[in-house]
Amino acid sequence: MNSSGGAGAARETMEIDNRKSGGYSLVAKIRRSCRLVAAALAEIFDESAYGRFLDRAELQSSVSAYAAFQKENEQVKARRPRCC
Repeated sequence: MNSSGGAGAARETMEIDNRKSGGYSLVAKIRRSCRLVAAALAEIFDESAYGRFLDRAELQSSVSAYAAFQKENEQVKARRPRCC
C-alpha cells in the first residue's frame, strides 16, 4: 500500500475492500471494460503489433521504424497462402 497517503492509498484500500467482498464497484467494472475495448482496438489497428515489433527489434518509434514494420508486415502477408 502507498505509505504517502492521499488518493492513491484510498484507491488501493477501496480496491482491496472490493476484492475481499468478492465484487468490484461499477466504476471498476467500467474501467476494466474500457481497458479491454482499448486493447482490442490496439490489436485490430496493429498498434500492439507495432509495439511488439519495436520491442523485438530494440527500436524507438520513428518514421523509419514504422516503415520497417510496414515492410515486414507486407512480406508476411505476401507469404500467406490465399484460399479460394
